[in-house]
Amino acid sequence: MAVRSYPVTVSSPPLSLSVVLATFNEKDNLGPMLEQLKALLGQRYQLELVVVDDDSPDGTSELARQLARQDPRIHLIRRVGRSGLSSAIREGLLAACGEVAVVMDADGQHEPEAVQRAVDRLLAGDLDLVMGSRFHPEASIAGLSASRQKGSERANQLARFSLPAYAQLSDYMSGFFALRLERCNSAIRSVDVSGFKFLYELLAVSKGQLKVEEIPLNFRSRQAGDSKLDNAVVWDWLVSLVHTATFRLLPRRAVSFGMVGVSGMVVHVGLYALLRSAGVGFFGTQVVAVITAACSNYLINNSLTFRSRRLRGRSLVIGLLKFLLVSSLGMAANVGVSTVVFASMQGGPIAMIAVASGILVDFIWKYAASSRFVWNVPY
Repeated sequence: MAVRSYPVTVSSPPLSLSVVLATFNEKDNLGPMLEQLKALLGQRYQLELVVVDDDSPDGTSELARQLARQDPRIHLIRRVGRSGLSSAIREGLLAACGEVAVVMDADGQHEPEAVQRAVDRLLAGDLDLVMGSRFHPEASIAGLSASRQKGSERANQLARFSLPAYAQLSDYMSGFFALRLERCNSAIRSVDVSGFKFLYELLAVSKGQLKVEEIPLNFRSRQAGDSKLDNAVVWDWLVSLVHTATFRLLPRRAVSFGMVGVSGMVVHVGLYALLRSAGVGFFGTQVVAVITAACSNYLINNSLTFRSRRLRGRSLVIGLLKFLLVSSLGMAANVGVSTVVFASMQGGPIAMIAVASGILVDFIWKYAASSRFVWNVPY
């Protein structure tokens, strides 16, 4: 007797989606955000929620661990001894197991509903990356103050100039984006995690190779806690611009060190002019100006360039002594070269060239020596 066969319908498995949330002191925001994401996405995707916390003192990691015990879809990466938004995002993306990953803030300013819209656009357009833009014509930016909105607009104008391959975009500073992990993995690994914004750095290292579009983002007010924007973040942005504009030929930290050096030049030249007008001899003026500029550079670099290894208290004083010690050869060369150039040109207004030549001589030595022996980081 013939056996009747029936067609078997095999449904494709749901898309695996990872949502990466980088946190620092977001205990009050994290729980509600995770619940909203699970409610919106849990039935449609094979969902993974990756919380990357920088050892928050407010108990964010403890809360995430407790929630992860209750729901295996939640994964906690607790980072001790390392910090920073860009590095947290990269670490979360490299640990994510989904085919598609979404990066968003945990503070409630990015609406969870935007995840679905971003993923839908990513898949429908066969794109590599979809950004949520606060400056899209259909976007809402209720969560930005007027001053921060103007600042973000200026930052985006500069970013567009530095990234001509992505000139069609409107919000390079966005903290919300979806991407295909396999296609973007190489660029993710290449991102300099000292950068101001992970997305800007990702676009810069991709060199125009990614297919990118934007969706409007409804940027809401923070639900609880304080904004992480500070002077160091603004400095990082300026360093990112210069780093990109110089074709990323130098290490990013060297760019920051050099920019701090420019401020030292201002101190140096200003003090030189002041002391010379007071009748102090050229050699004495140079010695005082060199040492004062070095101290200024040390303090600024400690706060900005090397802030992940920032020295405090007694270590700050010891670090200054070490900085002056390892820089002494450069400072001696500075004074010596500038004095020789000054003497050969027989003074006059051309003496400023002598000052500049001395400053240039010791830059490389100061950067290499201080990186290794003061803050103990790679060149």
